[in-house]
Amino acid sequence: MPAGATQDEACRIAREAFLVFEHKEGSRMADEKDIPTIVRSMGINPTGVQIEKLREQLRSAQPEETTLIPLDSFEQVVSAFALSNKNELIRDDYHKLMRAFKALDPEKKGYIDADTFGSLLSSRGEALSSAETSTMLSCASEAATGRVYYEDYAYKLAINGRKV
Repeated sequence: MPAGATQDEACRIAREAFLVFEHKEGSRMADEKDIPTIVRSMGINPTGVQIEKLREQLRSAQPEETTLIPLDSFEQVVSAFALSNKNELIRDDYHKLMRAFKALDPEKKGYIDADTFGSLLSSRGEALSSAETSTMLSCASEAATGRVYYEDYAYKLAINGRKV
């Protein structure tokens, strides 16, 4: 979410992210389980607690029991959330990520073993689920070597349309 984003811009960003994950093309609905991924694809980084609050808001806006969330509800709830919490949701920049990765690499090899990285992701701080860890490792590590070359990965995490 760009600094100084307006309500209209926040709605546009939410809509574009939502439509990528649309349940069935043209349905303007997305599965509730995809909400964390959709929200994070907007370039913001909410905590698990914040994601759960968003899910609750989206569920309460539904007249019936369903796991499908309509675009209109998503756009309204998520854009308001993103704008009201924008200072807390900014992703870390490349340099901060590099400092964190280097702290995990005392031998200065330039990589972290994927198993070690996965273990840390699922056990420290706001621990990721095994599915989230697997998804992250599939993007972060090289299958052939089982290594996370963190300079490249930090760049991928930080860039999201911004200058490093």
